Amino acid sequence: MIFFYILYALAGLYCLFLLFLIIGTFRINRTISSERKNHFISVVVAARNEDKHLSALLNDLLQQEYPQDKSEIIIVNDRSTDKTDYILNNFSQKYPQIKYINITDELPELIGKKRALTEGINHAQGEVLLFTDADCRPGKLWLSAMNEVFSRGFDVVVGYSPLKCKNKSFGRRIISILKRLERLAMFTFSAGSIGWNWGITATGRNFAYKKKVFESINGFDGIGHIPSGDDDLFLQKISKSHSFKIGFATHLESYVPSIEEKSHSQTFQQEKRRGSKWRYYPALIKCVSLVAFIFLLLILITFIFALTGVVTWNFFLIVFLAKSFFDLLILLRGAMIFREYISLLVFPFVEVLYAPYFVIFGLLGTFGKYKWKM
Repeated sequence: MIFFYILYALAGLYCLFLLFLIIGTFRINRTISSERKNHFISVVVAARNEDKHLSALLNDLLQQEYPQDKSEIIIVNDRSTDKTDYILNNFSQKYPQIKYINITDELPELIGKKRALTEGINHAQGEVLLFTDADCRPGKLWLSAMNEVFSRGFDVVVGYSPLKCKNKSFGRRIISILKRLERLAMFTFSAGSIGWNWGITATGRNFAYKKKVFESINGFDGIGHIPSGDDDLFLQKISKSHSFKIGFATHLESYVPSIEEKSHSQTFQQEKRRGSKWRYYPALIKCVSLVAFIFLLLILITFIFALTGVVTWNFFLIVFLAKSFFDLLILLRGAMIFREYISLLVFPFVEVLYAPYFVIFGLLGTFGKYKWKM
């Protein structure tokens, strides 16, 4: 009996939290102040062994419809062993707006990508720092669209980054749609929390903040020793300071698609890496994640109980359908914001798999090891 009460209570908390996020999504486009100007923007990219993608990215950045005297491109070669150096040398010699920085070492207090980003930020002249990855394809109005959000009074801006699948096989297309739905859920979750000026998650593929933000909270101090987290952990650090306004870019021109080319093993390692960051989250986010983990674990246990006849199927279905209804509501809201309706076609399939997925990778990330990009 106590088990039932706990499950119902957690189901109620879960649904209320999703409702809280849905309401938050209606608050993200507010204007705090009017500052109609072209900020000086420094685009900072950390590249490690990205010779397959760099030329296309650099061409996209060079074609931005934004005043050249108000922007610069900073590419940091992070200990690459492929042709990255050759490509960057050629581009930087041909185009003066490209600054090429090469690093050959890693610092104990700044490991992984954070070392490269810090070096790039230190060389940046811009008031606004705009970040993306080498495998991304920003449109020609990306800088203008992100600048518009800053002009409404925000200090930090999170942007949307959908997936593009280059592999045309049927299996890869299905996996791509599944990942796009997962990405849609993550960004809707992000937008909903940001609507309350609460930064929980972001992606380095499309992320921006004023340089004064980075300097005032001492950059990556406190999280620099963690292999990942230059985006979400840093956003949480900003949010924890309660000193800055966080916005979310929803205009179509602000989207930055990323090319999906990861193998199954790389995807597996990436999901474990995501799960591993839970231990570094602030207490409130950690508590929310833990409640969600326990709730989904209890749903799995209830499903097993129903299979073995310990409880009736009605008991399981009441909880599962209530959860599914609110999951669908927030995804519908996300589909409206990001114009991502096709991904909803696989919602029933994903909804069935989500609880075991969340529990398994939560455990693997917390207690297991993962491989970082080599």
